Amino acid sequence: MRISLHSFASLFLLLGMSATALQAQPSIRLISAAPAPATRLEPHPILTPVPTARPPIKSPSADSRPTLASTAGSTTFLQGTVWAAVAARHGLDPVLLYGVALKESRRAAGAHASVPWPYTLRGPAGAQYHRSRAEAAQALARLTARHRPLAIDVGLMQVNLRWHGDKVADPAQLLDARTNLDIAAGILVDAIHSAPGDLELGVGRYHHWHNEAIARAYGRSVLKMVRAMSAGS
Repeated sequence: MRISLHSFASLFLLLGMSATALQAQPSIRLISAAPAPATRLEPHPILTPVPTARPPIKSPSADSRPTLASTAGSTTFLQGTVWAAVAARHGLDPVLLYGVALKESRRAAGAHASVPWPYTLRGPAGAQYHRSRAEAAQALARLTARHRPLAIDVGLMQVNLRWHGDKVADPAQLLDARTNLDIAAGILVDAIHSAPGDLELGVGRYHHWHNEAIARAYGRSVLKMVRAMSAGS
């Protein structure tokens, strides 16, 4: 995501926790939608949405299904992208899916930009951001050889191998953007459905199911970012 959203130039957001631990993240004042040239990262079609303004996100209600956390006009923001396709399959707002990906795998892309990165790994030593799928696959093989799967998160949505590694034949498949998003979207839907009418808690359970305080902090952070993107002009 690195085509700059100039309307966010004065916006500061603290995005917060990773998929495996709460940790401070630097604030950003620009969310972008396509890689900045200076980063020299391998181009990827996942990183090319076009921004548009939308009303704030709404909590799901019993009669809102199959679309969870829907917002009017949200598909315009990510129209024609894998975000929209995967979100539609699972009845999610694509901006919410995009927001969770930002939370999970964002990396700096210039002085005031941040992107969700499909070649992100997180192991016991922390996050790794690789330049290509091939490079990330090699690093993932090293991680899985050295550590128990429970300690490893993979890809855009930081899918954890302990809990969800059985959803793919090979952990390296989670480095594919569509595969990662599709699996993660199903997990996110289950989390949201576990807390009817409480989107903050539901989104937070994507990160931590049993500790409500941690889950709510995560959910608040994601929803704050989603609302900021939705209200941008």
